Amino acid sequence: MIAFKPAACAALAALLLAGCSEASDTSEDETSIPVEPDGGIGDGAPPLDEVQAQGRSGMPPALRGEWREDDLGRAPTMEDCDQTSDTNRNFGKVMTVSANGFSLFEQGGTIVELHDRSESKIVATFDTSYADEIASERMEFALQPDGSLTVDRGDDAGIPSMKRFRPCPEMP
Repeated sequence: MIAFKPAACAALAALLLAGCSEASDTSEDETSIPVEPDGGIGDGAPPLDEVQAQGRSGMPPALRGEWREDDLGRAPTMEDCDQTSDTNRNFGKVMTVSANGFSLFEQGGTIVELHDRSESKIVATFDTSYADEIASERMEFALQPDGSLTVDRGDDAGIPSMKRFRPCPEMP
């Protein structure tokens, strides 16, 4: 059995109490940093576990797949989404959204900066470089209640430039 001496216990208790009663070192002119409910600093950044769960660099899974430009007045068929047909009528009409970006015929982009993301929407800057032309573009991809996908490319003046796409049927 371990025996504690009363003097040692009193000294330990005094040290513990002294640590609890010391005055704060913050001065009057310092402002405390707000703390978010999850313990993060109040800088507006999403919680770390949410960022990791979303895979910050990826397109939301609900947006991934093949989408046909909504210029048919109806849901697209397999033939409407076929870009290998002899007529070439679907080239530039079918967009593929992957985990890290999108492609649309000779256009496309890879995410380089994320601005906003949810399960059904992403606002990001995409590297849209093509051949020797280096470019980037801020775009918004949003899943709509009717199941369509809108892509807002906007412009430098902030004027929306939106296209609507409908999901292509899945290959059998």
